[in-house]
Amino acid sequence: MGWLFERDPVENPVAHMMSKFTYEDDSCRQQPLDGARVGNTVYLALQSTDKKSDRSFVFAAVILISNTKKDGFGYKDQTETMGPCQYDCPQRIMRLLSPLSDLPRIGYAADWRARVAARHDQKRLHRQRRNSLRVGSTVTLPSAVRFPGGATATAFCVAYFRRKTPVFISLDGPEFYCRLTAAVLAAASIAAPHSAEPLPAGA
Repeated sequence: MGWLFERDPVENPVAHMMSKFTYEDDSCRQQPLDGARVGNTVYLALQSTDKKSDRSFVFAAVILISNTKKDGFGYKDQTETMGPCQYDCPQRIMRLLSPLSDLPRIGYAADWRARVAARHDQKRLHRQRRNSLRVGSTVTLPSAVRFPGGATATAFCVAYFRRKTPVFISLDGPEFYCRLTAAVLAAASIAAPHSAEPLPAGA
């Protein structure tokens, strides 16, 4: 399905989508149980009920959105069975979904759910590595990172924290202060202060 646009932007994209995906006809009733926005994607847990048998199941809808004054509000929706490429669905939405065996059509749902779970595991590991940092922790990267101004470095030390965010000082080449992204830290070896044993990347 392609993009659908409305003339004006909306104040609350999640509520707007929950309203759009609420409907009922002679044979079926669909209602959202919960919704969340992550960046430019809205995730919904939708309950579909067959009115004749009263059987129901809950599946995920993944909706790309654009919400600007210039172009108005636009959206492109997929279900989990269609294999969407967005995997940041909150865990509270995932917990509402029916088992795969209850879905009338599985499609790519198993792969999508596995990728969502892997994304959450990756974020958890990133948080653990970041939380392991202390003043004096050293970070060694597999390759040099270039910073604005042309400076490069592969080794850093946590100099101090600013609002719980570590600020590093370079240990090789010209001395400068910087911050390192979660993606950069994920590939680094980290050693605790005064420790000779580095924590390998990915641990």
